[in-house]
Amino acid sequence: MLREIYNAGIIGIGLNMPEEIRKNNYWNDIEIVNSRKEKSSLFVGIEERRIFPDNVPPSDFETVAAKRAIKDAGLELDDIDLVMVHSMLQDKLIPGNASLLQHKLGLRNAGAWNMDTCCSSFVSMLIAASHLIMMGTCKNIVIATSILHSRMISPTHYLSTIVGDGAAAVVMSRVSEGRGFIASNFHSKGEYHDAFTMREVAITTENGVEPSIEFFTNDELVRSIGRNSVNDVAAVVNEAMKKANLNVEEIDFMISHQPSPWAHGAWRDAIGLTESKSYESFSRYGNLASTSIPVNLFEARELGKLKDDDTILLVSPGAGENFAVAFLKWGK
Repeated sequence: MLREIYNAGIIGIGLNMPEEIRKNNYWNDIEIVNSRKEKSSLFVGIEERRIFPDNVPPSDFETVAAKRAIKDAGLELDDIDLVMVHSMLQDKLIPGNASLLQHKLGLRNAGAWNMDTCCSSFVSMLIAASHLIMMGTCKNIVIATSILHSRMISPTHYLSTIVGDGAAAVVMSRVSEGRGFIASNFHSKGEYHDAFTMREVAITTENGVEPSIEFFTNDELVRSIGRNSVNDVAAVVNEAMKKANLNVEEIDFMISHQPSPWAHGAWRDAIGLTESKSYESFSRYGNLASTSIPVNLFEARELGKLKDDDTILLVSPGAGENFAVAFLKWGK
C-alpha cells in the first residue's frame, strides 16, 4: 500500500551542562597509576571539563535537557509520542532510563525506548527516529542522552583527565520539503568490544564479599582503535556520501563525537573538510560520549555557524566498535 513519506529533522535542542568546572590543577596531587605517558602530556588540548553533583540520578539531568528541547521546539508535552534515551550510566543496572524519563517528563502520550550503540548512540537514535517520522509511525520524538564519566572513571585513571559530564536532548519532527534527514550509514567492529568495559567485580568489605562495578580498559585494543579510527571513520562516511549522492564540496558543516583532542580534526581532514566547516568543544568539555554531538549542535547553532539549508554531516564512532553517520539538511 502506498503511503506518504514525510521529511524528518531536528526542530529543538536542549542542554543541561553541569555548573561545576574541573580544571587541570584538580590532578596536581593525584597520582595517575596506569598511564604510559608523562602526566603533563595527559592535559594536551584540554583545559577544563564539567562535573555533575553526586547523589542525583542521571534521569534528573536528562529530564532537564529534554524539557528544554521540547520548549525550544515550541511543542507541548502531550505532542510527544516517543522518547528515545541513551544513558551511558543508567539510574539502575536494569531497566534503562527511557520509561522513567517518560514518567518524569509527564509525557502522557509517549512510548519509551532505550537504545545503546555506545558513543554513537545519538546518531543511531537520530537515524531510527528519522525513519519512524518519515513513515508516519511517529510525529514528534525526543532523543535524550547523558554521560556521567565522573561516576564511572576514577580520578587516578589516565582517561579521567579528558572526560566530562553532560546531558542533552533534541526533538525530531516533520519538517518542510527539502529539509531534514538525507541518508545514513553504520558499521560495527566487534573485535573492539572489550576495549572499554564496565564490569561487576567482587570486593571485600567489613560486611564480607560484595559486588561492585568497575571501569576497565584493554589498552592494546584502545591503541588499535586509535591507529585505525581515521580510516574507519572515513570509510563509513564515504559510504554514506554514496547513499546520499553527495560529494565533499556539498557538505557545509560537520559535527562529530570528540573522544580525544586530535580525533575531530583528524576525521575532518581525512574526509577533506576545512576547519571552518566544523565545530568541536573538546578543550572546554572533553569527551562527552553520546552527548558530544547534540552539545556541539546547540553551540554551533547559537554561534550562527549552522544556516538553513546547510548540508550537515553527523559522525560518531562508539567505543571503536560502532560507527554511525547521518546527513541532514538543516532547518525546519
